[in-house]
Amino acid sequence: MYNRVRQQKKILSIDWDARSLRVVHAYLGKRGVKIDRLLSIAIPSNLDPASPEQMGQYIRRTLDQEGIATKHVIVDIPRDQAILNTLTLPIAQADELPGMVEIQIAKELPFPAMDAVIDFAVGPAADDAPTGEVLVGAIRRELLEQYEATFAVAGLKLDRIGLRPYANKVAVCQLLRHAIPERVLFIDVRPTFMEIDVLRQSALSFSRSASVMIPSGIGESRVLSIGPREEPAGAERGETGADDTQASSGLEGIVHSLVLEVTRSIEAYRVGDHGATIDHVVIGGDVGVEEALAEAIQKRLNITTEIYNPASTFGWTPDEGAGASAFAASLGLVLGHAQDGSLHFDFLHPKRTVSATQERLKKAPIAAAVVILFAGAAAVGFAGYTKDDRQKLAQLEQDIRKLEDRRSDYKWLKFLDVAEQIREFDANQHVWIDVMYDVFSLLPDNEEMLVNRAEMNQKDGRITLKTRVKHRETPTEVIQALENFRREGRDKPRFKVTMGPQTEKKREKYRFSQDLRIEIRDDEPGKRSSGKSSRG
Repeated sequence: MYNRVRQQKKILSIDWDARSLRVVHAYLGKRGVKIDRLLSIAIPSNLDPASPEQMGQYIRRTLDQEGIATKHVIVDIPRDQAILNTLTLPIAQADELPGMVEIQIAKELPFPAMDAVIDFAVGPAADDAPTGEVLVGAIRRELLEQYEATFAVAGLKLDRIGLRPYANKVAVCQLLRHAIPERVLFIDVRPTFMEIDVLRQSALSFSRSASVMIPSGIGESRVLSIGPREEPAGAERGETGADDTQASSGLEGIVHSLVLEVTRSIEAYRVGDHGATIDHVVIGGDVGVEEALAEAIQKRLNITTEIYNPASTFGWTPDEGAGASAFAASLGLVLGHAQDGSLHFDFLHPKRTVSATQERLKKAPIAAAVVILFAGAAAVGFAGYTKDDRQKLAQLEQDIRKLEDRRSDYKWLKFLDVAEQIREFDANQHVWIDVMYDVFSLLPDNEEMLVNRAEMNQKDGRITLKTRVKHRETPTEVIQALENFRREGRDKPRFKVTMGPQTEKKREKYRFSQDLRIEIRDDEPGKRSSGKSSRG
C-alpha cells in the first residue's frame, strides 16, 4: 500500500520565485479548506533563494513579523527542476505500480536512478481498460535535501513536497469544476520563466517551462501585499545575463515573446495529440503582463482566456480573488493536500510497494503478543480452577516452565533467526541496483516493450522479466543486446538469456507476451563463469 501523510489542521503552503515569497495559511477541516491568510512579500535583491541558510532565515523572519506560529508546511517543485514523463502501465494491480514505475522511468532519466527521487500520479482511465496513463515525476535527491535544509533553518516541519504543475492542475480544475472544457491551457507567468501546462479531461497531459525575462515595473502589477513589504528586486537581480533588447523593450515586445512561447508549447503538445485544439486558457501571475497577455492570446490565437481568480473556489468576493492571481500553485497544493494524499505527488514520501516480507515482519510481533495473551489468560484460569491442590499445581507449573524453557530455546530462537534472515534479505536488496541498471539500459523504451514484472532470485543469480512487446522479433533483439553486453573493463559476457514460450493476442497494443530469463554471469577476469552470483 502507498504511504499516507498525516494531515494537520493548520498548514502553511509556501512558494517562491526570483522576486516574491508567497505564503498561504490554511485550515483543513471536515467541511473543506478555509484560507486564513495570503501573503506576497518581495525577496531582497541580495538574497539567494537557492541558499537554504538565507532563504530559511528569510521565511522565518517573515512568519515572525506576521505573527504566524503554524509549524507544518508544504511546498512544491518548479517544472524546470523536475523530469516529467507519462507512462502507459497496467493499473489493475495498483500496489505493484511503484515497482513498475521505477523500472520504466529509470531508462528515461538523464542521471542515475539511485540519485533520483521518483513519485507518480495516476490519471483517469476507462473502467474496462487494462492500462492507464501514469504521470511520473523525478527530481534529484540533492534538490530534496536543499528544500529540507531550507525549512529546517526556518524552524518548520516539512509535511509534503509536491509538484508545481500538478498543483496548478488541481487549482484550475477546482476553478472550472462546474463546466471544465476538454483541453485547458494554464500559463503561470513568473519574472524569469513561465510554466505552460495542458489539461486534457482534467488530467495533466503536458507541461513545459520556458525561460523569459520580465523587468520589474512592466504593466500594472496585482501583487497581494500584507504586512511589511520591501521594494521589489529590480534590474540588479532579474536582468543578469538577459537580452538587453528584451529588457529595454516595452510591454508590447514582452507580450509578443510570451505569446510566441505559448504558441511553441501548443505545437509541442500537438505532437502527441494530433489535431488538438485548446478550448480555454487560464493565466496566473502578478508580474503586470497578465491582462495584456490574455488580450493578445484571445486576439491572435482566438481562444477564450481568463485570469486566475479563485474567488468562487473559496467563497471570496471577486476583488479578493483578483489579488490572488499568482497563488494558483500554493492554493492547489493546499487543495490537493486536503484530499486523499496518496493520489498526489509527494517527493518527501514517494509511493512505495510494501513487500510481503515487510508485512510478515510487521505481523510477527502482533502474532507473538496474541499467543502470549492467550497463554497468560489460560494460566490464570487454570490456577483458579486448581487452587485447592497446591502440590499438583506446583508440579504442573514446573512442567509448564520446562516446556516454556524448551520452547524459548527452540521455537522463539528459530523465529528470531528466521526474522533476522528476512531482515538481512530485505537489507541486501540494494545489491541488485547495478545489475538492474545494466539490464534496463539495454531494453527498448516502453512504446515498444512493457515490463510487467521483474523477479530476482538471489540464490541462483537470475532475473526473470515478464514482458509484452509490439513486434514478434523484439525479444530476440533484446536477447542479442544483453548477451553482447560487457561491463567496462571486462571482456566476458555479463548475461546469458533464454526466452520462454511466446503468446500472441492480436487485438492488444502489446501483442506478444513472453518471459526473459536472465542469468547473471561472473565476468571477473581470471575466473570461470559459475552461472551464479551473490552480488549484483
